[in-house]
Amino acid sequence: MLEVLGLRGAGNRAFRHTGSFDGACLTVTYLVDLAEHESRLSRGLGAVTDEFLLAGLLSLPTEDMAAVEPRFARALRSADASRVSAVIRDPEGGFWGRRRLGVPVEILELETESARWRRGREVAHQWVGYGPRLVNVYDEIQPFEIAEASHYGIGLVARDGVRILEPAPYSPQRWTSARWRLSELVYTQFLKLDA
Repeated sequence: MLEVLGLRGAGNRAFRHTGSFDGACLTVTYLVDLAEHESRLSRGLGAVTDEFLLAGLLSLPTEDMAAVEPRFARALRSADASRVSAVIRDPEGGFWGRRRLGVPVEILELETESARWRRGREVAHQWVGYGPRLVNVYDEIQPFEIAEASHYGIGLVARDGVRILEPAPYSPQRWTSARWRLSELVYTQFLKLDA
């Protein structure tokens, strides 16, 4: 089920839904960049989940042309890449390119549910580096578990729905292809639910 949380900032809209992401059941709260969404719809483009292609796109600017790294040349010249990048051949043998794709979704929170803290912690650890993490624990939460969650920056929600520990603020230093891929996976599910 797609829950619309309302507007959060110019050009973005917040949503929340539960889905399966790389084998883990998560409830994800996220912002959709509506301008990027409309741009993709107008080009007949959905989500792009090929992490190697996303890595290649990250190496390209959005406003100018730059030399394409040789390791990404084949991926960025493929038929699939023609709607997400512009690549031209350099008369001297290389290639120049520009990215035509932005990140469609910003992850605000990743939440999992578990009967026990230990299992919830294991799932939350899989998503370190992707956004703030939160675990709903159905069993009684012990003081050492609260201390451990705090140490790892994981928020805790008790079985009665009360947040007893907020997740640590998430402030990434840079975009990675793995983070972009997760955004695209969330966007994939958003497109299915929004249809």
